[in-house]
Amino acid sequence: MNRIIFIAAVIFFLNFAPRVFANQIIPGGQLESMAKSEIEMLLDSRGESRRREISLLRPLADFSVPNGIIDIKISIPSATVNYNGVTPVKARISVGGKMYRDINFVMSVKIFDYVLVANHVLRIETPVTEADFRMEEIAVDGRTEYVKDVSEILGLVPHRTISAGTPISINYFQQPVAVASNQPVRIIIHYKGIEASAKGIALTRGRIGEVIRVKNESSQKIISAKVIDAQTVEVVM
Repeated sequence: MNRIIFIAAVIFFLNFAPRVFANQIIPGGQLESMAKSEIEMLLDSRGESRRREISLLRPLADFSVPNGIIDIKISIPSATVNYNGVTPVKARISVGGKMYRDINFVMSVKIFDYVLVANHVLRIETPVTEADFRMEEIAVDGRTEYVKDVSEILGLVPHRTISAGTPISINYFQQPVAVASNQPVRIIIHYKGIEASAKGIALTRGRIGEVIRVKNESSQKIISAKVIDAQTVEVVM
C-alpha cells in the first residue's frame, strides 16, 4: 500500500511541479563583450577616435536559458553614448527563434583627450599667460568646449575663480574691461555711409564688443555705443 502511495506521489509531482529546462548557460562576460563591441562600433561610426575605456558599471551574473538555438541582439536604446557617464544597454535573448527575455544593464564609457589644465588658482579679471597652464589627459564629458591651444585664451580674463587642476573651458573666460567708467572716449558715428567722430565720456565700463552708455561732450546727449577698443566706441545709426 505504501509503495502505491509513493508511486502516485511521484506521478503527481512529475505532472504538476514546475519543470526546469534551463541547461544552457550564458556568461555575463559574454554580454559585456558584446555590449563593448556595439558601443565601439557606434563611436567609430561617429568619427570618435580618442582613447576610450568601456566597462560594466556592475558585474553581470551568468544566467541559464532553455534548450534551443540562442540568439543575442545588443542595442543601445538611446542611440547615444554618454561620455564619462552611464550608457543604457539592452540584450534581447531569443531561444529557438522565440523571444525569451530582455536584460537591461548599463555600461561606463570614458573618452580621454589632452586639454589645458590650470597649474594654480586663476583669479577673476586677471589676464592669463602660458605659464598658467599645462597639457593633461582627462576624461571628457562630451559637452564642455575644452581648450587645447593656449593662444585661444591669451589676453582674456576668467569671469570665475578657476581652481588648480581644473580642465579649461573657453566658457570660463571673457574679454578684459577695455573702457572704464568716466573715461574719455572717441565716439565714431556711422550714418548713411557717412562717418563722423566726437569726444565723449563713458558712463559705464565695458569690454570689447559690449554696448555701453556714453555722453557726447558737445551735445551732452547720452547714447548707446559699442566698445571697439580701449579708446573708441561706435554708434551705427
